[in-house]
Amino acid sequence: QVNSRHTKLCRNLRASAAMSMVDCGGHFAKTCAECPDGNGAVWCNGDCKWFSITSSSSDGFCMKIGGDIGSAGPWYLSEFFISGVIMLIFACFYKQQVVNKIGTIPRIFNIAGRERGIFACFSNADTCMYTTFCMPVVAGKNYHAAEVCGFWPGCILTFLGTYSPFYCITVCIRTLLAGGVQERTGHKQDFITNCCLSAFCMPCEVGRESLEVDAELGAEITCCCQVEMQNRVVTEVQNAAGRVMCY
Repeated sequence: QVNSRHTKLCRNLRASAAMSMVDCGGHFAKTCAECPDGNGAVWCNGDCKWFSITSSSSDGFCMKIGGDIGSAGPWYLSEFFISGVIMLIFACFYKQQVVNKIGTIPRIFNIAGRERGIFACFSNADTCMYTTFCMPVVAGKNYHAAEVCGFWPGCILTFLGTYSPFYCITVCIRTLLAGGVQERTGHKQDFITNCCLSAFCMPCEVGRESLEVDAELGAEITCCCQVEMQNRVVTEVQNAAGRVMCY
């Protein structure tokens, strides 16, 4: 009877330990990454799957089917939170120094400037840097200037959607907002084009949009958050000349 109880206890302990571990297919480990133990894909089975770019049984890594979200989640959330705090601090400064000064695109006496290409932001170092490192802030500025969305809703929505698993939703919303901005700048594109650009070239599209919005405002935004505003008449003359001469 003692032996029977001991055997039952051992089985329960093994079952409890197994439940807190992953099944590697013949043995158990704390995580799928520990399953191979130097033996490659042969020891990565059960709940885990071997991933290798070169299709090699030795060069690769073992990962839980569906992803080791439990172990990666805390790291992702902490990095997401830290980047969000940094972006928020910069957004507050940017709004004070830039957004509050540039105003919105005039609805009367407004001549649309020339249309720019998708890679136009590469010709302007300041805009390129802003969209590379602070794209949500630039997008919020564009929406505010075109009066299609407030700065804070646009900025927060872009950040949460772009740097989270909800990117597809952000693309759809961005497509609609971009159409509104284009109506104010005089460079309307069809929905499919905006959707594709938002999905695959969002930073470049936001940068191009920023240059067109700044041209309509007569604003030159440089690092770090420095703004120079032109006279309204001078701005409209330059926009008209640029549209005719394509410079």
